[in-house]
Amino acid sequence: MRIGFYGHSNCAYRGTGSFIDIVANKLNGTVVNQGVKQGSEERILYELKKTHNVDLAIVFHCLPRFLFLPECDRDIDTNSFKAKRAEDIFRNDHLDTEFTATNQPLFKKVFNTNENFFNAVNTYRQYFYDADLTLNRYYGALLQIDQYLVFKNIKVLHVLPRQNNVPNWFTFKSGTVDYNIMDVFEKYPAKNPFFVNLTTEEGNIIVAEKILNIVRGS
Repeated sequence: MRIGFYGHSNCAYRGTGSFIDIVANKLNGTVVNQGVKQGSEERILYELKKTHNVDLAIVFHCLPRFLFLPECDRDIDTNSFKAKRAEDIFRNDHLDTEFTATNQPLFKKVFNTNENFFNAVNTYRQYFYDADLTLNRYYGALLQIDQYLVFKNIKVLHVLPRQNNVPNWFTFKSGTVDYNIMDVFEKYPAKNPFFVNLTTEEGNIIVAEKILNIVRGS
């Protein structure tokens, strides 16, 4: 089974204790995609269409304010973006200063310095950003994701928080929609100290169990 995980930081990290690997191992599957830090809805659509022969897609839907960086291995939150924030991103929020170069090499290669990164985002916000346009792009990606999954007949689990940006005029036609999984990340947060997918080891186990129960029962 070829399994693709798509979305933001809550499904971006693999390794010992990661629910991504737990799910894949339990289903005897191969992980063919994973999310990225601050992943955008447009990236979900982009990577979904780039992933061939997906048997199961687990989609963690993103926030409209996350901006797709096409040549990078992460996206960004453009709200209240400042020079200090650009520096923090290059240092991964004050963790290991080599983290960006090691774990986000494409991002590092594209922007090279936090000054270049800040200038690029600042130009975007000054000349190309509009709140309604951003929301419309989000809706467009959401619609296309759903339509693509239906067309390709891909088994899918849509993961959303209870408070989400899905418009009331939209209904998923593909797969199963779950609002409980994201509750686990809120109940078992793990930022300081950091643990994979921003939830504790116990949280990763619980998320894996919930995903497996849904997938096996659908």
